[in-house]
Amino acid sequence: MKSVRKEFHHPFIIRLTHWINTVALAIMVASGLRIYNASPVFSFKVPEALTLGGWLAGGREWHFFAMWLFLFNGLLWFGYNLLTRHGRQTTLFRPSDAGGILPMILYYLRIRKAHPPVRKYNALQKLAYTTIPLAAVGVIITGIAIYWPVQFGGLTRLFGNYDSARMWHFLFMAAILSFVFGHLCMVLIAGWANFWSMITGWKRIRE
Repeated sequence: MKSVRKEFHHPFIIRLTHWINTVALAIMVASGLRIYNASPVFSFKVPEALTLGGWLAGGREWHFFAMWLFLFNGLLWFGYNLLTRHGRQTTLFRPSDAGGILPMILYYLRIRKAHPPVRKYNALQKLAYTTIPLAAVGVIITGIAIYWPVQFGGLTRLFGNYDSARMWHFLFMAAILSFVFGHLCMVLIAGWANFWSMITGWKRIRE
C-alpha cells in the first residue's frame, strides 16, 4: 500500500501573487478585447460577451487598472523569487539547470520513458518562469506606446509605428496566454494535488 505524505510547496507570497495575476490577466484580456473591437486589427470582431467595459472608454479604464495591478504584482513575485532562497533554488532558472532541458523535452515527447529526477520544478518550468517576465515587460511597454502615443512617441517609433506597436502588443500577450495554456495543461496532467497546493501551500504526495 502506498503511503501519503504532505510536502510544503508554495509560500503565501507565491500563492497570493499567482491568484492576483489570474484576476489581472482575465481583466486585461477581456477589456483588451473590448478595445480591439473599437478598432479591429484583423477582419473580425470578438463577441461582446467575451469583453469587459461596455464601451471603448470603459474598456480602457479596466485595461489600465489591470495593467497597474499586473505590473506591481509581477514586481512583487519576481522580487520575492530573486531575493529569497526559496525562489533562487526552486523557481528561477540557473546555469546549472541547463542540462535538464533536453531530458525533459525527450520525456514530454515520450521518447524518454522515465521521468528525469527533479525537485519542485523541472528545468523547462524554471526556464518558462524566468523568461515569461520578459513577455510581461513587452506587454507593458507596448501598452504604454499605444496608450500614450504622443507623450511617448519615441517609444511608439521604437516598435515601428502605432499599428505595429499594437501588433507587438498582441504578440507579447499571445506569448503570455500560450504560457498560461501550457501551464493549465501541465496542471491537468499532474493532477489536482498541484492545483490544491496553490491554494493551501501543501501538496499530498503518494510514495
